[in-house]
Amino acid sequence: MIATRPGAATPTRYYPSTTVTFDSTLDLDYIAIEHAMNGEQVQLTRGERVEAARQLDARGVHSTEIGRRLGVSKDTVVAWRKTGWVIPVTVPDPEPIDIGGATHGRSGYTRGCRCRTCKDGANAASKAAKARRRAAA
Repeated sequence: MIATRPGAATPTRYYPSTTVTFDSTLDLDYIAIEHAMNGEQVQLTRGERVEAARQLDARGVHSTEIGRRLGVSKDTVVAWRKTGWVIPVTVPDPEPIDIGGATHGRSGYTRGCRCRTCKDGANAASKAAKARRRAAA
């Protein structure tokens, strides 16, 4: 229960949508966004944070207050505004690392393994990635 002292105004409650509760194309949970917009503790994805910040900004809420409600800095909110509120898309690494045919672990490689096969394969992959970056520059 939220207690308020007698005579105090009830804080404005923000609602992101009155009909939609989930957007499957952008993977946004509008109920979680609503809770975050009203300063309640909730776990959000990056996309949901950006959407909540966009909607609060559209309602005239200051960047500092948006950051406080969403658990990010004011500078992060300003950066999102400058990029046009684009929801970040995470893209997986397109090239798997070739670790030289190691035959242990579920995937053939155990992260942090110190055997010669794994170390040589990881080193070769690291050198190849550096060479690709140098060639692209």
